[in-house]
Amino acid sequence: MPKYRTPSGQEQHALIDRALLQLMVGDEHQRPWAEDELARVVGVPGDVRDGLRRLRSSRLIHRWNDLATASRPAVVFHEINQGTDPGSAHERRDEVGVLELLLARTSEDGPLTETQVYEEFGEDKRLRITDALARLDGAGLIERRGGYAIPSEVARRLDELLTL
Repeated sequence: MPKYRTPSGQEQHALIDRALLQLMVGDEHQRPWAEDELARVVGVPGDVRDGLRRLRSSRLIHRWNDLATASRPAVVFHEINQGTDPGSAHERRDEVGVLELLLARTSEDGPLTETQVYEEFGEDKRLRITDALARLDGAGLIERRGGYAIPSEVARRLDELLTL
């Protein structure tokens, strides 16, 4: 794969990054992975190191020498989208709704105030949305500043790679 940036090169990089990240966030695979283990599974050894470098610079993984593991925001993002616990289904639904709204509207219209977020879901759901905002903020998927709720850089990159 070429090391220079081309539209097709970027697409190939995104595919490798997605494959690496999906391996690390899977429920049964959330453990440190050695770089050579990832290379064997993904099948493109030379590009795994570059992929891990890109994921680390996006704060989607942590690295210790040749070991890599998914960051908390990446794991939470995965759990929100793939969670199977029926007891927390309504919480996941609220979190997905809030995160989708923030990702879509922020890119179109700029950041939303928390009041605008509440208005989108209705005042009757204010407490549930407040809780969802707090959980997303605690997970590092959004930032709350000056009354605004903004998707974090990590959330935007996860959205590009894993899409909600």
